Amino acid sequence: MRTIPKSGEPTQVSRVVLAPHADDEVLGCGGLLAKYPEECAVVVLAKPDDVRAKELERARDLLAYRQIILLDLPDGAVGDNMRELVGQIDWVLNLCRPEELYLPYPSVHQDHVATYEAGMRSARLSMNSTHWFPPTVMVYDVAAYDVELYPTDLRWNVFESLDEQDVDKKVEAVAAYASQQVEGPHPLNGIKESAHALGAARQVDWAEHYALVRAVRASRGASAARQASSTA
Repeated sequence: MRTIPKSGEPTQVSRVVLAPHADDEVLGCGGLLAKYPEECAVVVLAKPDDVRAKELERARDLLAYRQIILLDLPDGAVGDNMRELVGQIDWVLNLCRPEELYLPYPSVHQDHVATYEAGMRSARLSMNSTHWFPPTVMVYDVAAYDVELYPTDLRWNVFESLDEQDVDKKVEAVAAYASQQVEGPHPLNGIKESAHALGAARQVDWAEHYALVRAVRASRGASAARQASSTA
């Protein structure tokens, strides 16, 4: 496991995004990462090749979010050892202690399914008192995949309002992955238009959507105690 820059162990953040591959983080959460850069860390499961690794750093520079954590698992087989994968995600969550955990929609790609399932297991309530329980768990949309091909009971029911500059940064970050670009009609080529359509339908200018899995709204006292514990 390594971080970019190589700065030792992960640090505490409010939001952790689990990305099966380098580029999924910007496709699903690029606006969120641009809006809350100091509060976010991205965990990339599949080891990127040299080209994609440089694109990842470029996209991160554009969005300026706090930390990248690389698990360097084999591309296409990140879930081959599910027990080990869950353990690695547990370790990251215990150190980062996020209030919000973001998982990819479990699409037809095996790495996306594995990341979703491992993330859900790591979000469990554990008998181990040191295990971090993220209060909010959400699923993000990677528009390159058709969700209808893998039906679930997940619904896009949470909408993050964005500024136009957040959306523009997301578009730039997606474009930073030059090796993954396609031509012609494709969701990758309509990100700004989609963000405007999502927002307009909810009376805001721009938005990203998410599916809520769990949200625990703590009392003020519990929230303060949790914050104190996480910064101790």
